[in-house]
Amino acid sequence: MVCAVPETLRQIIWRAINLVRSEPPLRRVSAAAALIILAWAVRAGAGPGSAFSGHDSGPGTTPSLAELIYAAGMVGAAMVSGQALARRAIASLRLRSPGIEVLVTVAAAGAVAIGEYWEAAAVTFLFDLGGYLEWKTLERTRAAIRALADWSPQTARVRRPDGSEAVIRAEEVRPGDILVVKSGDKLAADGIVLRGEAEVNEAALTGEPLPVPKGPGDTVMAGSVATRGLMEVEATRVGEETTFGRIIQLVGEAQEARSPVQTAVERFARYYTPAIMVLAAVTFFMTRDTHLALTLLVVACPGALVLAAPVSLVAGIGRAARQGVLIKGGQRLEKLARVDAVAFDKTGTLTAGRPEVVGVRVLDEPAPGAAGVAITEAELLRLAAAAEKGSEHPLAAAILERAAAELWAEALPEPRQVRVFPGRGIAAAVDGRQVLVGNTRLMEEMGLTVDASVLNSVQEEAARGRTVALVAVDGRIYGWISLADRIRKSARNLVPLLRRVGVRQTVMLTGDSAAAAAPVAAALGIDRVEAGLLPEDKVKKLRELSAQGFTVAMVGDGINDAPALSAADVSIAIGAGTDVALEAADVALITDNLERIALAIGLARAIVTNVRQNLTFAVIVVLSLVAGVLFGRVHLASGMLIHEISVLAVILNGMRLLYLPSPRSPAPLRPARKGAELRRELSM
Repeated sequence: MVCAVPETLRQIIWRAINLVRSEPPLRRVSAAAALIILAWAVRAGAGPGSAFSGHDSGPGTTPSLAELIYAAGMVGAAMVSGQALARRAIASLRLRSPGIEVLVTVAAAGAVAIGEYWEAAAVTFLFDLGGYLEWKTLERTRAAIRALADWSPQTARVRRPDGSEAVIRAEEVRPGDILVVKSGDKLAADGIVLRGEAEVNEAALTGEPLPVPKGPGDTVMAGSVATRGLMEVEATRVGEETTFGRIIQLVGEAQEARSPVQTAVERFARYYTPAIMVLAAVTFFMTRDTHLALTLLVVACPGALVLAAPVSLVAGIGRAARQGVLIKGGQRLEKLARVDAVAFDKTGTLTAGRPEVVGVRVLDEPAPGAAGVAITEAELLRLAAAAEKGSEHPLAAAILERAAAELWAEALPEPRQVRVFPGRGIAAAVDGRQVLVGNTRLMEEMGLTVDASVLNSVQEEAARGRTVALVAVDGRIYGWISLADRIRKSARNLVPLLRRVGVRQTVMLTGDSAAAAAPVAAALGIDRVEAGLLPEDKVKKLRELSAQGFTVAMVGDGINDAPALSAADVSIAIGAGTDVALEAADVALITDNLERIALAIGLARAIVTNVRQNLTFAVIVVLSLVAGVLFGRVHLASGMLIHEISVLAVILNGMRLLYLPSPRSPAPLRPARKGAELRRELSM
C-alpha cells in the first residue's frame, strides 16, 4: 500500500505528459502557464514587492534583473498564448468580420504597451485556456455524431457465383451481391434477407437496445450487427446510398443549417464587435483611462452569446440522431418545438400496414347447399391457404402466413384450375375439392346462399375494423377467416406521451372507412377521426387545423401521404429507410417506434428552452461585467476569467441535452369502456 501512492502519482504524471504531447493547444497552454509560474517565482524570490505590478522601480531608475525576468516571462506567456489568437484576429479583419479575437488581441497589446504585463499574460492565457476547455467540452458533443461515422462497416463477406466466400472492403460491395452475415458481423449494405435467420442489433441507427429477429423477406440496414444466427442478404443499396450513409450525410447537413435565432445572433455579433471597439475608444477619450478602456474591450466579448445557440443545436440534434430521429436543421427544429397538434395517417403509420389473420371461425351448421362433411378450423385454414397460393393479394399473404405458422409440419397442396376474381376473391380445386375464398358478393355470384346469420357476423366483424373472407367448399359455406391490420405496439402509449410534451390535439386522417378507423382511434385515445378522405381532403383538414391556431405536425409513411406531409407545418415520416422519407420530411424516424415522435417534440422544446436560457444568461453576464467595469469592481484579468467561465457554463448547459431523459407516459391510457373493449378485440 505504501508503494501504491508513488506508483499512482507516476501514472498520473505520465498520462498528463502524454496528453500534453498529443494535443498542440494544450502544449501551448502548458508553456504559457510555465512561463507565468516562472515569472512569479522569480519575482517572489527577489524580495518584497507589489504582487500585481510588473514595474516596481520608480521613474528614472533601472529595473532589477528579477523585474526584467518577470516582465519577459509575462510578455512571453502573452505571446505564446496569443499567437493563435492574433492569427485568427488578422484573418477575421481580412474577411471584414471582426470577432472576439480582435477585442482580446487589442486588449492584450494595449496592456503590454502600458506596462501591465501580468494583465496581458492573464487575458491571453485565460482566453487560450478557455478555448481549449471549450474545444474539449464540445468534443463530447460532437462525439455523439462522430460515433455514427466511426460505426461504418469496413469489410463484407460475399458469396461468389461458384459458392466460395470472400472478404472484401465495404466500399467494394455492389447491388445484387450476396452477403454472408454471421454472428458478430456488421452489415455493409442495406438489403433483403434471402436465407437463414439472425438477431440484428440496430442500436446505432435506431437507438433500440434489443436485437430484432430477421428472417427471409425482411429488410436489414447497413451498420446493424448480427448478434446471433446466420443469414444471406442480397445487397440493394450500398455506400452513401444506404440508410446509414444517408443518416451521416443528413445529420451533417442538419448541423450546418442555421436556425433563425442562430442567424440573428451571428448577424448581431458581426456588428457588435466594431461597436464595442468604438465604445472603448470613446471611453478612453472621455476618461483618459487606458486600463478602463482595455477592460471594457475584454468583458464585453460576446463569446457566450455567440455559442448560445450552436452548442444546444449540435447537442440536441446529435442526441436525436442517436435515438433514430433525424431533425433537418435548426429552422425545422424551432417549428417542431411549437407543435401542439399532431395528425396521423392510419394504415402503415398507426397500424402495421400489413393485414394479419385474427380469427378462424367454422359454422356450427354449414350454410345450405350440396351435401358435405364437417370441417375443422385447421382444415378450413389449410384449404383456404392452398387456394390463396394462386393469389398475390395482401389478404392472401396473411392467410398463407397464418397457415405456415399453424400448419408448419404439413405441406400445402398445389391448387389447380385457379380463377381470380378481382375485388371479390379466388376459386381453385384443392385435393379434388372446389374451394371458394372471398366476400359475400363472390359467394352470391357463384350461386351460394349467404343466410342472415352469416351476414350479421360479417357486419359485426366489419364494425370491429376487420375484413372477412368467407370460405366455401364444394358449394357450401363452412366458415370464414377474419383479418385485421394490427395496431403498432409502439402506438399504444403514444397519445399520453404526446400530451406530456404539450400536444393538445390529435387527429386521424385516413382514406379508410369510418368503421375501420373508429376502433383504432378509440383504442389509442385519439381525439378526432376524419375518415374516407382523398389526398386533397387531408390537405384541406390540415389547413383547417392551422386556421384554428394550431401548429400541426403530420405523421405518415413518407410515400402515400406526400401531399399531406407537404401541407403540414412540420412533416414527420416513419420508416425512414425510404429515400422519399429521408429527403422530403422535416423529421424522419429511422425506426418505426412511434414513441420517438414524442421524443422528437419534447427534445425540440428542450433545445429551444436551452437556447433561451443560454442567451439570457449570456446577456446578463455581459451587462453585469460592463457595469462592474464602470463601477471599478471588475478588472482585466478577473473580467476575462468571468467571461471564460460564462462560456463554459453555456457549453455545459447545452451538453445537458445529451443526457436528457426520454418522455415517459405518466400512466397507462384509460379509454372509455367501448374503446377498451375495441382495443381488446383488436389485439386478439
